[in-house]
Amino acid sequence: MVIPILTKIEATKIEIMKKILSLLSLVVVLAFSSCIDQEYPLWDGSLVEFQDAVVRTPVAGQNYPRITVNNKVGTVSLQVNLVAPQRASDETINYTVVPEGTTAVSGTDYSVSGSLVIPANSSTGTLTVNVVDTGALGGSVDLLLRLDGNASISPSENYKQVQIRITR
Repeated sequence: MVIPILTKIEATKIEIMKKILSLLSLVVVLAFSSCIDQEYPLWDGSLVEFQDAVVRTPVAGQNYPRITVNNKVGTVSLQVNLVAPQRASDETINYTVVPEGTTAVSGTDYSVSGSLVIPANSSTGTLTVNVVDTGALGGSVDLLLRLDGNASISPSENYKQVQIRITR
């Protein structure tokens, strides 16, 4: 009778050792697979970009998209995105007409103000181009616009230009 009791005790010891080994294995796995503390750099810049430049395909050989409109459209509204935390006050963003990509004539084919406002607590503003109805002359003219930003907000290098083709 002593032999079966020793065998039972040895079996219990073996089961306890298996449990301890399993727990120890689990602790080792958890210890080596824990998160590594890394410091990732945070970008804290401020940019503006044309929404159309982000979502439309650029013109072949250029880094900007082209939007085609009829000269009877009246007004073309272009969304300008603020890529930064929203501001507590209005931000005036400047833009220019790029002569190298423009064949349209100011006052004859279009009119623009040269600046737009991104309202306080907003991430977007609207650049408005007034297209003049010159009648049915035929052909088309182009207007290339470039965001310049302001003292604290720069234009995005990749998405700062949009061309409007006005068909007549």
